[in-house]
Amino acid sequence: MQMVTTTMVNSQKLWMVVKRMEPHLIRNQANMEKLLKMLMIHDVSSESAKRETTQQQDGSSFCGLRIDDVSNYDIKELWSEFESNETYEAKVAHAIIRLIDQIEI
Repeated sequence: MQMVTTTMVNSQKLWMVVKRMEPHLIRNQANMEKLLKMLMIHDVSSESAKRETTQQQDGSSFCGLRIDDVSNYDIKELWSEFESNETYEAKVAHAIIRLIDQIEI
């Protein structure tokens, strides 16, 4: 139960930061769906790595997106893009993750 609660809290923190930044991100022509998917994939994978199991990640959702709705191909592409940190969305995702790690909301 503690792990599920922690996962939900982390997802909520990411979502709150993205929602507050959304007007600025849209002005800078960020692809919000891509950014949210990157953050969701990172969130699920980081929590999964902590648990060393993926049983509870099935059906995980983030800002109305469901991990089940993202194809394996999209996950691989988005993860590769996230790791390369070359696109605007990837840079923003990394910045948001670093920010969340440093502050307590």
